[in-house]
Amino acid sequence: MDAGTECRIRHKKIVSSDLPRARETAEIISARLGLPVTTDERLREADNGDLAGMLNEEALQKYPRLFWNLLKPEECYPNGESPNRFYIRIKMWFEVFLKEHKDADGNILVVTHGGVINVVYHLVKCMEWSNTKKPVPVGNCSVHVLDTVQMEISEKKTVF
Repeated sequence: MDAGTECRIRHKKIVSSDLPRARETAEIISARLGLPVTTDERLREADNGDLAGMLNEEALQKYPRLFWNLLKPEECYPNGESPNRFYIRIKMWFEVFLKEHKDADGNILVVTHGGVINVVYHLVKCMEWSNTKKPVPVGNCSVHVLDTVQMEISEKKTVF
């Protein structure tokens, strides 16, 4: 099935980042599918600490040249997370997720953020991840399907 093919997927449950943007999306899907939403803070985007909620202009003034793709692996945003900590958090979540749902009967819908999906792509495709490399393109509100048997992931046009 190619990325333009519509498919109907039956879901067993919904797991979402607890951040408002993802949680609200999950709740909209939940209302449509009639499934409860379980939130998981491990699915959050990278924690940019003091920069959270700051307008770009203000961030550039207070923290010039502080950009995700320029951080060293262990360098943290002020009061935030380093690229390595972010990667390890997502990797650990993914390993637990695969174990917990190894024999799951049905599909699990995960609502999260682009950076998280990017790390998952790298893990599934056995690619080295780095915040300094160009990420796998992940569009807003895009749907990615992970086949845990074949360990393949791809973007899909999906109708719920």
